[in-house]
Formats: sequence, structure tokens, C-alpha cells
Amino acid sequence: MRFFVSIIAIVCICREANAVAGPVNCFPEKILLVQVDEIGLIKIGRDTVGSDQLARYIQERLFKSYMGTGQMHDRIRIEKTEITVPDLVMEVILKEIKEGQRRALSEFCVLKYRKGFDDLDRSKQSRIKKKFPVLFQQTYF
Repeated sequence: MRFFVSIIAIVCICREANAVAGPVNCFPEKILLVQVDEIGLIKIGRDTVGSDQLARYIQERLFKSYMGTGQMHDRIRIEKTEITVPDLVMEVILKEIKEGQRRALSEFCVLKYRKGFDDLDRSKQSRIKKKFPVLFQQTYF
């Protein structure tokens, strides 16, 4: 009972804050942090992933997050653990992250609408873009 009352209080406070100060996010942003070292070893949380497996890993993390909570991460952020990460390594990692986003979007659309994203009407596409901006993110730093 206390838990239910505290949730209602949080929701009311968030609504008041939105009404007074404009849009305010009461919950912290959920960021998928990708750490890269100079040899291309990638750490995401406690997991270590090779660059050849990164697209699949990103797809699974984003989609499993959706399946578990109905929400996805808010954004993906790349952090270099060393200053001397070669540009070639970063290009491969960026390409793999974008591929993972594309795969997660495709998997989500097929599950939810039984169609690919490009086959959906514009209103559904805009709702997906608004609700899951991480699937369309272009900058990661």
C-alpha cells in the first residue's frame, strides 16, 4: 500500500513540475554506455564485446529492454577509455551501432505491426520516432 501511495505522489509531483516549469523529466535518462579502448575492445556495462558482435549485442540490448519494460534506452553514448583510439576502429564501431539500431527497429516493427518500418504509415513512423529516439540516434559522443 505504501508503495502505491508513493508512486501516486511521484506522478503528481512530476505533473506539477511539468505544469509550472515546462517539460521536466522526473526519471533519470537511461543511457547505454559503450566504452572503447585503443585496440577496439568494447565494454558495455559488465560485458565485453568484440566489434564483430557489436551490432547483434546492441540489437539484443535495445529489444530486450523493450520486451522487459516496454521502454528502451534513451540514448547510446560512446566513450573512449584512451585518447589514442584509431579513427578506423571508431568507424567500424559506429557502423556496427547503426546496424544494431536498424536491426532493433526492424525487429520491433515486425513484432508490433507485422510490417517493416518503411511499410508503416507516416503517423506510426512518427510515433515510433518520438517514443524510441534511440533507434534513430545519429550522434553518440
